[in-house]
Parts: sequence; structure tokens; C-alpha cells
Amino acid sequence: MIDCIDAIIVAAGAGKRLGSPVPKAFTPLAGKPLMLYSIEAFVSHNGIRSIIIVVPQSHLNEAAVLIASLEDPGRIRIASGGAERWESVRNGIALSQAGWILVHDAARPFVSRNVIDGVIAKRENYACVITATPAVDTMRTFEGDKAGETVDRSKLVRVGTPQLFRRDILYPILKEGSFNGAPTDEAMLMQQHGHDIGIAWGDARNFKITTEADMEIAEALLARSHQVPLGGE
Repeated sequence: MIDCIDAIIVAAGAGKRLGSPVPKAFTPLAGKPLMLYSIEAFVSHNGIRSIIIVVPQSHLNEAAVLIASLEDPGRIRIASGGAERWESVRNGIALSQAGWILVHDAARPFVSRNVIDGVIAKRENYACVITATPAVDTMRTFEGDKAGETVDRSKLVRVGTPQLFRRDILYPILKEGSFNGAPTDEAMLMQQHGHDIGIAWGDARNFKITTEADMEIAEALLARSHQVPLGGE
């Protein structure tokens, strides 16, 4: 199964900054749980063998009910999340025997087939590929409330998901778990272990929903695409 690809959708975050009474991935976006958008994107992609959803332990039953209502639930499995992101990813990978793993944030509902294809296309050259978009704002360092030096933005990118990994390399790193501090993504760990990181250019619309303002922007995008009326169904 060295050429098979499984997708892990990380949906275990609490979403405190969103101010939702339920975990972020279960928060309604235009009438349906946020994580369903990502699930549907990966289920509809014929290059993905199966999808593993990693949710909080407290919401395993809710996730099972949600998945059972979908048209193709047989391709979807559920794992329990950990205290840190990397632990959630490790728990998801433990259910997979695929040669390659795509890790995606459930909080990025607008992942497209083109973005997924772009990441997969890089696997001939790299054991790890990240999705990235150019930095378009002026970038500075800072300390407290004092601005520092301007940073050359032409050498910077905004990192997103999905991210692609060779399972036989990433999983042992996560199982060992002996690294300093919690990584913000698994590509950091691959790089720390000497692996080059490939870049696949993504889409700025595949942004991460973190705050209520982000949710409002997402609803506006959906309304503009005529999928639902503004404000939900």
C-alpha cells in the first residue's frame, strides 16, 4: 500500500477563540458542522483511499452519528484526539497503513481539489510537502508594543494545510515523542529530523477559521458562491 494516500482531518481543537459552546469542528457554518466541508472535499477525491477524523474524546459519539449520515461512511474512520495537535495526528496515523498521509485542519473548510492535487504531485521529490501562500502584507519583528525591523516578505510564505507525509518516516517520530516543545505542525518535526520540505502553492481562500470574524468571512464566501443564503439556511 505504499502508493495509497489516507487523509487525516484534525478536528480535536476546542475553539476557545471562536467562542463556541462546542468544539470548533462541530460549530455550524451556514447550517452544517464546520468539519463536514473538509470531509466532503476529501471523500470526493478519487486519489484518497480513506479519511480519518480526529475528534475530542467527549464527542466521539456525535462524530459517529454525523459520519453515519453521509453517503459514503465506509471510507471514514474516527480517532480520539490528544492534548496536543501532534498527539491527535499520531492517533489518526495509528489507524492507517497507507504509504502516504495527508494531514488537514478541519478549520480550513475551503480546501479544493486543485490544492489537494498540487500537494500530492510533489511526492515524487519530497517525503514532506506543505501548502503555502505568499506573504502579501508588510512583515515586521516586534517587542511588546514597539515595532522592529521590516522583514523581506519575498522570502516568507504563509503555511497551511493539507500537508503530505511519508507515513513510515513521520509515524515513528510521533510515536517516540521526544522533542522540545509542541510543534505547530508536523513538518517542523520532519525538518528537525533532516528531511527537506517541499512547497505546493495553495489558495488564499483555504484560510483557517479561528475567530468569529473568520466565521463571518466564511459565511460571506459561501453566500457569494450561492451555496447557501447569507446567514445560513
